[in-house]
Amino acid sequence: MKSIRKLPQDVIGRIAAGEVVERPEAVVKELVENSCDAGATSITVEIKSGGLDYIRVIDNGSGIAEEDAVMAFEKNATSKLSKAEQLFSLNTLGFRGEALHSIAAVSRVTLLSRTEEAQSGIRVINTGGNIDSIEECACAKGTSITVEDLFFNVPVRRGFMKKPATEAGYVADLMRLMILANPSISFRFKLDGKTVYFSSGDGKLDSAFIAVYGIQTYKLMKKISYNESGILIDGLIGVGELSRGNRSHQSFFVNSRAIRSDTISSAMEDAARQRVMIGRFPICCISITTPLNFVDVNVHPNKWEVRFSDEKKLKDAVYFAVEDALKEGMASAEPAPMFLDRERAMPKAQVKEVYAEPKQNHMPSKSSTIKQNTYMSVQDPAWNMVIEKAPVAPVKQEPITEIKQETLIEKKEEIIIHGSAFNTYIIFEAGDTLYICDQHAMHERILFERLTKQYDTGAISQMLLSPIAIRLTIKQYSVFLEHQALLASIGYDAEDFGEQTIRLHSVPVILGEPEAERGFRDAIDMLETSGNILDDKAFESLLYRACRYAVKGGDELSKDEMRAMLEEMINRDLMPTCPHGRPIILKISRKELEKRFGRIQP
Repeated sequence: MKSIRKLPQDVIGRIAAGEVVERPEAVVKELVENSCDAGATSITVEIKSGGLDYIRVIDNGSGIAEEDAVMAFEKNATSKLSKAEQLFSLNTLGFRGEALHSIAAVSRVTLLSRTEEAQSGIRVINTGGNIDSIEECACAKGTSITVEDLFFNVPVRRGFMKKPATEAGYVADLMRLMILANPSISFRFKLDGKTVYFSSGDGKLDSAFIAVYGIQTYKLMKKISYNESGILIDGLIGVGELSRGNRSHQSFFVNSRAIRSDTISSAMEDAARQRVMIGRFPICCISITTPLNFVDVNVHPNKWEVRFSDEKKLKDAVYFAVEDALKEGMASAEPAPMFLDRERAMPKAQVKEVYAEPKQNHMPSKSSTIKQNTYMSVQDPAWNMVIEKAPVAPVKQEPITEIKQETLIEKKEEIIIHGSAFNTYIIFEAGDTLYICDQHAMHERILFERLTKQYDTGAISQMLLSPIAIRLTIKQYSVFLEHQALLASIGYDAEDFGEQTIRLHSVPVILGEPEAERGFRDAIDMLETSGNILDDKAFESLLYRACRYAVKGGDELSKDEMRAMLEEMINRDLMPTCPHGRPIILKISRKELEKRFGRIQP
């Protein structure tokens, strides 16, 4: 066994830096938080090559005095904390005194700063944790920190970084949070020389939100306002058409600190549950103000996680704040169509287009009319219907039973359709058995099987009548660039159009033009959530999501339409469950009916 020895300071510094500086986004976070704590009202962030080669943060804050400039690079040196008791009453974002020390240990840092009282500023150059030079310079009041060649002396760590576009996406996502968390600060974020975000800093959350998401999205948001028992909650929430395929656009802030919190997220989603489809998530910006001793921020070096002294109290406050906001929103404005009575939201005219002449793949869809006993090709836009999300109550197994795979209807038996119950359940008989079929669940299974087959043969895309231009966030844009070939393989043929914009030329045949953009964004959301590697299970999941465009319960179908679906189901020996695993068909035998009506003895 080798003898124990103390590590050199440069090794200690690099190890410690790994806890704070995981990637360029972490560098920007630490520097911007320092600027906020310095009282800045204007902060400019500029990055190049995803922040791996160049990061610069400029603020107009209080600045660093000449005598403190060198100490700022030392470990555990801070102006924000002097005794342990202050940890439970912090009103600053930073407090550990590790940021600049950790950043400098793995990069080349140039610091320029001047206080209001000083006649000149100070420039400090630090390379890999060692001070190279200190000199006076002319500079504006405030601080400018430039970080270059991140991880130049830790090549293994740099090798774990993702593509520059992906790293830039992480930084852009952080800047979105910083803008929303600090409406009183004017932010400018520049990526490779181009301004991506600019906020006015007028102190209004609404203005900050518009700077990030735009005026059109803002107009569809509901305002949150709550003030009870020392907890103040302000914010915005979007449901309906604004809901997303993942939680990446849920933003939470406590005392102006951006955090990640399952407690807040679950409370918000519980309150919005009845207004969002299963598998989708509200977009929100929720800012919470509490007494300082209500929150413990000393949980993790990255400061994303916090603890609350009364978690239930906070959860209840968030729930009621969101619930009240959505109630008021629903009372003052017409709800989005998908949140009307789900059983009757689709126009009757759309239902009549469910079946039509098959069309050739890779061709634009056109209007169609019903042909008797013909089954529509899945590329027809009339299939663009929203999946029903209400949970299905368990079905008693006796005397009505689920159809199992081994007891499917015999193909030779004649089907006699009697109609439907509640425009949801198709009632028919075959042989000596009465069947009740969930039209939505059956249609889901049919579409899922067709999509799977088309994916296997590569015949899955449908050209749009004209390309659709879609502007993405930087993070979404980087996901698109990374997975462009994969998206094409499942039916989304899109090209890079520059300026975070893509042109969409074709979509999976199940979608059609009306749902093209939403379907594409859903696919991007799924890729963003699943990470870089998309395996077979994720392929299946993408197709699975498209299946939610099946006909719904409540849609009025003709007997010909019912028959076409039933024959498709029976002739292809499809599984008698929907892709979610719910039963499609229930049955009751003639003998059981006669027993129930006393025609024969049990």
